[in-house]
This record gives sequence, structure tokens and C-alpha cells, in this order.
Amino acid sequence: MVKFDITINIKVLRGSVENHFGYKASYKKVWLAKQRVIARIYGDWEESDNELPRWLFTMQMYLPGKMPLLSIDGTHLYGKYGGTLLMAIAQDGNANILPIAFAVVEGETKEAWASFLSYLREHVTPQPGILVISDRHKSIDGTLNTEGSLWKPPHAFQAFCTRHIASNFMIHFKNKDLKKVLINAAYLKSQHELAYYFGRLEEMPRSQWAQYADEGRQFDHTSPNPSSPPYNRPVIQLGTIIVKSIMSWVSNMGW
Repeated sequence: MVKFDITINIKVLRGSVENHFGYKASYKKVWLAKQRVIARIYGDWEESDNELPRWLFTMQMYLPGKMPLLSIDGTHLYGKYGGTLLMAIAQDGNANILPIAFAVVEGETKEAWASFLSYLREHVTPQPGILVISDRHKSIDGTLNTEGSLWKPPHAFQAFCTRHIASNFMIHFKNKDLKKVLINAAYLKSQHELAYYFGRLEEMPRSQWAQYADEGRQFDHTSPNPSSPPYNRPVIQLGTIIVKSIMSWVSNMGW
């Protein structure tokens, strides 16, 4: 039973032992027996720890430059001061959100994004081959694709947020079934599968929204957008705290 489901509950295993053998084993005995079975199938904890460095080295060898990824977006701040919060976030392998840079600006202008992305590239994410996921805001797109920009290939690559693409798609087509097709197509990993779903999506370069064509850069991330549900509430709260802290500091300085 453990072989087919490693998460199986001890209570279930105790019941199975009693039903098959007529013996009511203690919780501890069944738990120890389960650990021995797991070790027999997968190896014990020490063996697994010893294998980890080799596994990481193999990942680096066969997936060079495939994981540097960040998501950028802006969100309005509500309250006494207002403004717009620009943020860059990353995600770990467990999809935990890691804010890595922010700026509070008057609005999502090309000048604001140009300044934010310039400092971000210089001081926070200078590594080559990084993938940037964003919506299709003209200020973001214009900044990333400025002549001589270090956010353009081969220095960096751009992809669009699936949620925003689907939202824009609904504005023009107002068809929930087609929206599902679009989202399903974005998550596919092979060209053969994509051909089945494709339909009306040819206008946008596939490398900017379909995972099969991005050479592994998205690494299963299609919409880790800091202002998108369910992340928008804590991000907006964080932005409000940041603005209040800045205004308090300015006030204490007597400016």
C-alpha cells in the first residue's frame, strides 16, 4: 500500500493489518514499518542527502540558464497617499513568492518603468538569460524593447502573463469556451498538443506565451503576477505600509 501511496495514513495501515492478519498493531510499530518500506523503495534519509549534491550538479549541467525568472507589474495604491507600486518578484520551486525589488511612483509611465528596470538590471538581476513575465502594458513593453536594452535577447527574454492575455481575449471575443482553449494552449509542453488547441492565437509570437516554444525559460510559470489574485491583497497592503513608512521618515526629517 505504501508503494502505491507514500502519503497513506498510519490509521489506514493499522486497519489493513488488522483486517488481513487479525492483529491490532500499535501506532508506533506500523509507523516504523512504514519508514522501513519507504527506505527500501526510495533509500533512507542519509542516502537521499548524499545524493542531493549530485542531483543539483546534474540539474546545472543539463538545464543551464533555464531557471532565472522574475515577474514585474504595477498596482494602484489606495488610501491617503495613493500612487502606484512597481514590483519585481521571483518564485522558488515551491511557488513561494519572493519580492526582490519595488518602487513607489506616481503612475505606470514609460519613464517610471525605465528607471525601475534600469536599476533592477544593474543592481539586482544582472545575470544573463533571465526571463521577464509581465502584462502587455505599453510602458513595460516599450522599455524592455528599447534599442540597446539589456532586457532584450540574448541578454534577457520576455513572456506575457497568461491571465492578462486571457482577460484581453475576453474583451474582444467574449467567449468563455475559447478562453479555456487559450489557457489550455498556453500550458501545453509540445507543438503536437498545441496544434490541437491553437485556433486564433497565431498573431502573438509563441515564445512569448506558449511554454513549448520558450526553450524552458518559463519553467512552469505563466502568471506569477504580483498584482494578480490571489497575490494582490498582500502586495497592496505591503505597498501601503511602504508609503506610510516613507512619509513618516520624511516628516521626522523635517522636510
